[in-house]
Parts: sequence; C-alpha cells; structure tokens
Amino acid sequence: MPALMKRVRFSSINALYSPVPTTPYVYTTSTSTSSSKSSHSEGSKPSKRRRHVSKLTTHSRSRPLDISVPITRIHYLLAFAPYQLPPLPYDLSTRPSIIKSFIPSDVLSEPATNPPVSSLIITCPHLRWEFPITPIPASSRKSSYVSVLDVLHALYRGLRLAVHPLEYEALPSLEVIANVNEAYYSRCNSTVDTKARQEEQVKGIKRVDFLMGRNRFLGLSKKSSRRDDGLVWELNVS
Repeated sequence: MPALMKRVRFSSINALYSPVPTTPYVYTTSTSTSSSKSSHSEGSKPSKRRRHVSKLTTHSRSRPLDISVPITRIHYLLAFAPYQLPPLPYDLSTRPSIIKSFIPSDVLSEPATNPPVSSLIITCPHLRWEFPITPIPASSRKSSYVSVLDVLHALYRGLRLAVHPLEYEALPSLEVIANVNEAYYSRCNSTVDTKARQEEQVKGIKRVDFLMGRNRFLGLSKKSSRRDDGLVWELNVS
C-alpha cells in the first residue's frame, strides 16, 4: 500500500412484459402400407427386395410440443437503458428510504419483474459477490413476489456488509487498493455529523467501497443464464 495512504479499518465481525410467440415443432409422421395385387405369370419369381421401414415412421405425434418460453421483463424503474438517463436517481451508498420522497409507495411496491418472481440474483462485473433478492415481509403486502423496493433494500444491505481483510488483500493491484481506500474515506467523510462519521470509520471498509466511487444506480440488465433459485440480472453502475 502506498506510504501516503491513510490507514483503513476493518470490521471486527467477519461478515463472511410478454411471452414469446409459440413456434411449435410438429412431428407428424404416418405409416402407409399399400398392398398391390399383381398376378405373376407362370415362371415369374417374386422380388427378394426387402422394404425398409424407418423407425421414425412407426410413431406419430398429433399434438405439437409446447416450447414457448416467457420473457421476463424488468420494471421500468429498474431497467438499464444505456442511452438514456436512469429513471431512478439513486446512490447505492444511501438508504433506499430516501427514494420514497419522490417515488410513490404504491409504485415501489409493484413487482420488480413481469411476470412476478419470488426470487432474483443480482451480480455486478465490478464485484465478486452475488446478491440474492427475496421479498421483504410486510404487513401491508401479502404477495410473495419481489418488489421494486425489495431489490433496492437488498442491494443496500448487501453492499453494507463489511469486507474481510483477506478479501481486501486479494485486490489485484496497488492502484485498485488506493481507489478502494479513497472510496472508503469519501463515503465516511460525506457524513456531516462528527460522531456519526467516526462511527462509520470504525465500521471499516464495506463492499460498496469496492465499487470505487461508482455508486450511481443505472439499472439492471438481463443475463442469459438461469438458475433454480431465480433469474440472474446484472447491476450497472457509474
């Protein structure tokens, strides 16, 4: 670590919308046997050629295979649009409750995807961790789907987890270490209250600091892989 860098801290706790049009493949085959009556003249020999019958023609399927795959779409507030400003101006280092001041609660409680899902997984190319997203129990919402606010809360909680010293030491270069340290001090110094700022410093480096200041939420984009525990989406930041 460069000599000019300030000393960083670590936590004492080891916190280790629409379906695709169906294009069914129809496998319909049939067998037809024709018997031809032929009179053999006296002295003629019957043909010894054997008729080949393909195995594919011995079975028929009258019902088409249903191979339609529904497209899962993300809520417009969470959608990544590379050539537009994000519809949700949000700093991932701040509490999601601040969003309620300019986004109605009924909109934030809408399903994060269409169709709704009970779980998601979010990854980020700048981070080594995955963020599982599940519904937050709430008395006002009995549904079991992941909402827009569930996604933001889960990301905030996941990024607030403390970084283990071994994870810090595994950073690839001194330059990256310096950028992470700078993000840590910048985040702590953004707290106006002196006591609260000191408390934040004592809590040490957090996962959000590994974004190296790229805390602006740009939205989620769909990844091609799918898992048993939910759809996988990628977090875009700047």
